[in-house]
Amino acid sequence: MQAYRCPYLAGYGNPAFFIGMLLASNLVSGRFLTGLWGNYILPAVFWGLLALIIRLRLDQVRLMVKARHRKMFCWAGLICGIATVVAVFAVGFMTGLGRSPYDHSFTGIIINLFYLCSMLAGMELSRSWLMNSLFAKRQVIGIVLTGIIYSLFGFSLRRLVMLKTFQEAAQFVGNTVIPVLSENILASYLASLAGPLPAIIYRGVLAAFHWFSPVLPDLNWIAHAMVSTFVTVFCLVLIYQLHQSEVLRVRKKDSESPMGWVVASVLSVLIVWFAIGVFSIFPTAVVSGSMSPAIEQGDIAIIKRIKPDEVELNDILLFRMEGARIAHRVVDIRKDERGLPMFVTKGDANERIDSEPVLAEQVVGKVIHVIPRAGWITIGWRSTDQFLAGNEH
Repeated sequence: MQAYRCPYLAGYGNPAFFIGMLLASNLVSGRFLTGLWGNYILPAVFWGLLALIIRLRLDQVRLMVKARHRKMFCWAGLICGIATVVAVFAVGFMTGLGRSPYDHSFTGIIINLFYLCSMLAGMELSRSWLMNSLFAKRQVIGIVLTGIIYSLFGFSLRRLVMLKTFQEAAQFVGNTVIPVLSENILASYLASLAGPLPAIIYRGVLAAFHWFSPVLPDLNWIAHAMVSTFVTVFCLVLIYQLHQSEVLRVRKKDSESPMGWVVASVLSVLIVWFAIGVFSIFPTAVVSGSMSPAIEQGDIAIIKRIKPDEVELNDILLFRMEGARIAHRVVDIRKDERGLPMFVTKGDANERIDSEPVLAEQVVGKVIHVIPRAGWITIGWRSTDQFLAGNEH
């Protein structure tokens, strides 16, 4: 009979609503209801109605942090959103950028804005309700479950049915599942601490970049998964330490220094960026013995990005050739018909020079250091991936 029991009843009603929305978005929208109404207007109306209903009841639940601390977590949500965008765009700047597939006309922006605002309000208000009522005493379980549930709205379940090979499944997981799940787990943590506003700010920054930027990073699935994972881990650790030190006032002697966690997270992200080639110096595994004995199969070559006019004779040049990256020694430098440098290369273990000269636009960098036998794990991974791809039907 007491009022505080009521939120649990409403909390259990939210999953039923989500299941209905999920079925509608996958079985109705895009199949029976298509176009503007089926894909944008009706989902936006449903999310808006949910946001209105939850907002009327949200005052009945108690948030984990007091009002004076919520502004701090709003700033944390903003910083996490910006950090994620910067990280993804930095990697995309090195690997390639592509045009956005979304409509950037005035009408398209208005429609997308209406949909995104309704969706974010409905999702984050209901997420906050669930985290602070149904999962008030089970925070970790709530973060995981709500992260999974809300992630289901980030991709079409029909896409899962269309996956036929292991490679397609791995790409789908790396490009879609891991980034969406990481985003929703962090949003659930923010909502559990300080309510819907920090989560709205965090996801709003990501949505604004994804939907309204004219260019988007063209990341491969491995880079996308790794960047999303490590940046999210960094943000989770940062928010956890912020909550411990600023809200709970945990003494230094009772907990580890937040700076240690931050430094460890930053180093982890930097290592990932280094491994996938964000910086001007990056590693690559050598998969052939054409440069033996200078570089053996299984070695890691440290590459420094250089301009074509910086290449000198006897440099071991890393260049692109027919979709692959090759490291061979420069034995002659010539000029092409455009007046740009053109390089004759040869593997130290080969008897003849390479059949085709390396053009300026094919130059990636030069080898500046070799780590012996450090690349066998990468070679094994590539061999497994190629074997699986070769056995697809």
